[in-house]
Amino acid sequence: MSPSSAPCGRSGSRPAAGLSRGPAAGVTRGPARWPAGGQTQGHTGGLARGLASGLAGGLADPGRAELFSLALRYGPVTRGQLAEWTGLDASTVTRSLRPLIDDDYLRETGRPSASDQPVTRPAVAGRGRPVQVLSVNPGRHVALGVKVGPTAVSAVLTDLAATVIGRHTVPLASTEPSVALAAVCGAVDELLLAAGCDRADVLGVGVGLSGDIDPGSGACRLSAILGWRDVPVREPLAATLDLPVVVENDANTLALAEHWFGRGRGVRTLAVVTLGIGIGCGLVLGDRLHTGVRGIAGEFGHLPLDPNGRVCTCGARGCLEALAGDDAICAVSGCESVAEAMRVAAGQGAAAERARSAFRGAGDALGRGFAGLCNLVDPELVIIAGESSAAFGLMEPAARESLAVHGFSGIASEVRIEVDAGQEDLWTRGAASVAIRAGVGHL
Repeated sequence: MSPSSAPCGRSGSRPAAGLSRGPAAGVTRGPARWPAGGQTQGHTGGLARGLASGLAGGLADPGRAELFSLALRYGPVTRGQLAEWTGLDASTVTRSLRPLIDDDYLRETGRPSASDQPVTRPAVAGRGRPVQVLSVNPGRHVALGVKVGPTAVSAVLTDLAATVIGRHTVPLASTEPSVALAAVCGAVDELLLAAGCDRADVLGVGVGLSGDIDPGSGACRLSAILGWRDVPVREPLAATLDLPVVVENDANTLALAEHWFGRGRGVRTLAVVTLGIGIGCGLVLGDRLHTGVRGIAGEFGHLPLDPNGRVCTCGARGCLEALAGDDAICAVSGCESVAEAMRVAAGQGAAAERARSAFRGAGDALGRGFAGLCNLVDPELVIIAGESSAAFGLMEPAARESLAVHGFSGIASEVRIEVDAGQEDLWTRGAASVAIRAGVGHL
């Protein structure tokens, strides 16, 4: 790929062979809808090829990859800051950065301006005296992010800063795995073709879906929402697309996007809680995504809260998701959707009170879940996201009251709870962030 601020300058992209493609649906192109915001520990998998060939060796050295990822996350930065953050001496930093500058991954932009100050990296005192600042060239490669949902496959093409270049959606008539995976391949091909990108331009493809993802194989062990059990995902996609592919739980992809490029930049410990049909959680602990030994850390929606409560999709009774998910709100309110329940709750009469009661009950359950989360990991920030995040305002009073009752040592008054209600590109941009993180070899 020739050095340019535009991510793709090639004549086009050949479709990959293998899985049959889903039908084409309208490709739209435009800017990202939320401010510029992964791969988990030990999950590099097929992306090793991206490090070896897609990056032309520029980031194949782990130390160099770490320097690049710091510049990407906290830039613009100075060499002195990178030396301080990594503990490397200045000459080693300069020597390691030279190939990245020569290959146009990093650009020297002179002295920083007042609007060009780096994001403060956590737990680092002092910045040194700036001489020249280094900025990542976001157009050096592209990444793709794909969200597999129950009704559609949505995909985006982004630059290295996770800024959206193009979008593509393929409706799903069925969640049968072969249908969904063919739609993923079709969406990727359409985006690359529309942008004029060759596969050599692509850092990797990130795929996010709701469920239990095996960290070694990239298979979906279980997804209640999709109706999948033991479905290979990464291997067939990588073979068909001829691209590095990483598969991750969708809540984890959001946590990575918020931590690297969004509200969580500079925050060492945070949780992203997703509200919708299911309730999920991605955790960043000590500046790193935490997924646990089996990759299932953060199953916030399956905290057991009420042994006599509603039956959850997982088969257990009284999970948080069964008490505060969309189905629970609809069941109590008598509404067809959470959006309808919100409209009804704004009115008067018995129906409005029933809807408000549904949100209070969901909020109380969420607050107890927040208390358990905060008591265990003590996050600085909790971000609320997902399709039903707009309804959190109706749940928040009860949630905060419950958190205050059950939270330890005044944590309710100290933890920040913020809502990221931006829906367009939320999940897909998260999936792209996973591919970016894996592709740059962040340790």
